[in-house]
Amino acid sequence: MVTNKIILDSSGAGMEEALSATDRFSVSEGLDRRTALHIHLLAEETVGMVRAITEEFSALFWIESVEKSKVLIHLLAETDMDMDKKRALIETSDSKHNYAARGFMGKIRELIENGMYKMDEVGKLQAQYGGVPLMYSVMGCVDSSYAQTINYQWTLGQYRQNVEDAKEEDSAAQEAWDELEKSIVANIADDVKVSVKGSSVELIIEKDIA
Repeated sequence: MVTNKIILDSSGAGMEEALSATDRFSVSEGLDRRTALHIHLLAEETVGMVRAITEEFSALFWIESVEKSKVLIHLLAETDMDMDKKRALIETSDSKHNYAARGFMGKIRELIENGMYKMDEVGKLQAQYGGVPLMYSVMGCVDSSYAQTINYQWTLGQYRQNVEDAKEEDSAAQEAWDELEKSIVANIADDVKVSVKGSSVELIIEKDIA
């Protein structure tokens, strides 16, 4: 089964419709109460993240089942956002710092948002304003040259392994590990993938139901 594609945006539009579609999906698939709750929580975290993204952001949300063994929660965005908009938002704050990437889902949000920009511009912005590091050195992107290209894929599994390997000697990695342990998504999802290709960014949250 595949739900209808629902447009979400950072003003909150589509949020209730997405959660209602999620619950109807669970009923149609005959999921048990615990699994249905997990799917609802994952969808809730996803739509909540969209609401926190820089204004003028919109994305398509849908859910599908794969051979009755796995549920995929999709978020697909194409945008013309640019670094000037993000820089302007930071400039309006009193501290002039970008403290956006708090928590695991905050980092996912930053991955999605920054996926719209050229990586060299992201680096310049971080250097200028500081803030919470995204730890690109341990992000676990498939292509090791991701810092020079806009096409890459991030996965929760690789990120978790890289953070675990680094946490004993790196305080930022230890903080990231603590975030993983506290995160609803990191604890109940079987995998999370963020793929960037050109101006398109897709988030897929996987949940095994077999």
